[in-house]
Amino acid sequence: MQCKTERLVGDVVVLKVGAEGLGDISTDVTDRIRDLAEEGRTKFLLDLSGVSSLDSHGFGDLIAGQQAAARAGARLALCHVHAYVAEPLRVMNVVGLFDLFESEQDALQGFA
Repeated sequence: MQCKTERLVGDVVVLKVGAEGLGDISTDVTDRIRDLAEEGRTKFLLDLSGVSSLDSHGFGDLIAGQQAAARAGARLALCHVHAYVAEPLRVMNVVGLFDLFESEQDALQGFA
């Protein structure tokens, strides 16, 4: 999965990601979160509307992105999470690491 677009909505960085191949997020999204956190950004929203499933590397990268944000004192939320992504997060007992929202608007209100 790659970062397709990046934009700032108020003080929230919205990263829209899309899957390529098996749905591996790759370090490009994690590195981007880390870089932006170092610049002082503290609110990140990953829009997963372009992702219908993730492989084990993708899940690991999601968690790495969350850890990078947490180390910087930042918050990472997910929106438009497909059931094939949300259910494995629940099964692996890591869903509590993320704030999950139905829509971008819901997520942005959740950051307020």
